[in-house]
Amino acid sequence: MSKPYIKPGRTTWEWWHDAILDTNRIPSGIANIGLPLYKYYVDFAAQYKLEYLTMDAGWNESYAKQICQYAAAKNVKIFAWDYINPPIANRNHIAHLKSLGIAGVKVDFIDRDDQVAVNWVEQVAKDCADHEMMVMFHGCPKPTGLQRTYPNIINFEAVRGSECNKWDDTANPVYHLQFPFIRMLAGPMDYTPGSMRNVHRTEFRPISKGIPMTMGTRAHELAMYVIFDHPLAYLCDSPTEYRKNAAAMTFLSAVPTTWDKTLVLAAKVEEYAVMAKQKGNDWFVGAMTSASARDIEIDFSFLPSGAKKTAWIIRDAEITKDNVSSENTAKSFVNETISVDNASKLSFRLASEGGLVIHVQDLITGFIEKNESISVSQSYNDAKVTIRSAEGIASVAILDLAGRVCYHENINGSQKYLNVDISRLSKGIYIAVVVTNSARYSSKVVR
Repeated sequence: MSKPYIKPGRTTWEWWHDAILDTNRIPSGIANIGLPLYKYYVDFAAQYKLEYLTMDAGWNESYAKQICQYAAAKNVKIFAWDYINPPIANRNHIAHLKSLGIAGVKVDFIDRDDQVAVNWVEQVAKDCADHEMMVMFHGCPKPTGLQRTYPNIINFEAVRGSECNKWDDTANPVYHLQFPFIRMLAGPMDYTPGSMRNVHRTEFRPISKGIPMTMGTRAHELAMYVIFDHPLAYLCDSPTEYRKNAAAMTFLSAVPTTWDKTLVLAAKVEEYAVMAKQKGNDWFVGAMTSASARDIEIDFSFLPSGAKKTAWIIRDAEITKDNVSSENTAKSFVNETISVDNASKLSFRLASEGGLVIHVQDLITGFIEKNESISVSQSYNDAKVTIRSAEGIASVAILDLAGRVCYHENINGSQKYLNVDISRLSKGIYIAVVVTNSARYSSKVVR
């Protein structure tokens, strides 16, 4: 029987990037960890409909209840880091964390797999279950099925995750194509993907203090969210970095962390993996390759017969080192929207250490997005976007998914109805940003 307090989802997190934000709005960095900074992360999670904030090592009980209350008001829950000793030494420790409003605990530094340590893990899982709390084990033995007895165990680490980029080069694209075939068979894992600091292995160097870099292309990194099994999926990079990369964040706002159906389309250990996963009416396809560039074909016969679908694709850019540095090539990608059905077969070129993701959803025949005072509506194949507002519109901007402004118009503030012509834009997905005197609203637009 499912437990309502066990809720998979995505979490923002400050530890990997040392809480460094590229903004002057608020002091950031590890030295400034506290209530104001955590509120910033909660606001980011709420804006992009992420379910959790994880407060890692360094959080303080003096503001824990306040941040839990603040987050709850925005429909965000809190995971909190702890090490193994306190809940083992004091059986009331988990109850105390629960009293602060914490939804789940990330238990670290087990660092053993003898019988004593295995007993610790089961004791903590039971205590968390008794208090209706989720638990994620970090620095822990590989899973052996305990999550079947205690489904509140949402993740185990037991893998060389992206944190290793701070110290060595072991979390590399070849390794990314090893452990899905081996470690992932044992159960869910905590790799913590989501880096926007993408380079190829030849440019990589470990950075222990500050913001690390990761090996593999941007599309390779996003594909981890489809291929890896992580019911609690971490976004390791900073909110400000995701806001610079609108396409990546649009994908991360949509990708689920649990699935109804999984299909392996093609795979070879250490070399490549292509998987399709279903959630409701949507399908997500992820593909990754290791050191070698390669061509892959995706057969969409897994889709229902006769149904036209919209496929949004993020793939490696076709850029050579002759006109751009290889570091930028790793960060470069193409995003495009096409129509597919179950007879479609598409070929793609994956760059060295590359990848792609595809979000397949029902064909867009018309949609409207709105808040209490602003609505943005559009019909399929209509080159006009209709904006309605309860108060005067101050400005309208259309941005592509790289954050570039493709259209901008200042309005005198008296108009409450506006049609925006987007016929000159290339086919794809865009973001409409509408500003009134008291509100700022963003909505998806399809050309």
